[in-house]
Amino acid sequence: MASSLLSPSTPANVNVVLDGIESLAARMVDLKNETLEKETAILEAIIKRVTPLLPLLSKNQVHSCRCRIIIAHDRIDAPLDGRAYFYSESDLILYENGQLVRTHRYGDFRASPGEGWEIFDEYPLDASTAIEAIGLDAIVTGIINALEEAEETIILPIEVEARLIALSKILEGLQ
Repeated sequence: MASSLLSPSTPANVNVVLDGIESLAARMVDLKNETLEKETAILEAIIKRVTPLLPLLSKNQVHSCRCRIIIAHDRIDAPLDGRAYFYSESDLILYENGQLVRTHRYGDFRASPGEGWEIFDEYPLDASTAIEAIGLDAIVTGIINALEEAEETIILPIEVEARLIALSKILEGLQ
């Protein structure tokens, strides 16, 4: 009778353990997909609220350029010969049309004689791809930093300030 019992290291027990792990792995995939779906909805809602503010938040706005904020920035420099170096920059940008874009610029810069070169690539991303690339927390942190930085530097044009003062006086007179 004792010989008919399965010992802990039999092939049948391996199957039991594998069935349990496969079930756990499938549940983990479902949880990951559900989390990404919810994070995507959150990021899309944030982008929808931030996008109309971009003309105020965009730094060094040139009328021929699109308004934007840089959400994430990475740069690597590596020295070459003399006063030259190789660089690689990646940015996650939110443009005024609500489009998230990943840019990559790299090349070699020479302060000394010689030709340098540069290549620039731009890759539009949807919210879920951006989350998979750098994470919701990093994106939200970048947006918050851009909002806080802009809040400190927003200067109303003189005409707007003058109009606000005039409107305030009118309101005071009406009260």
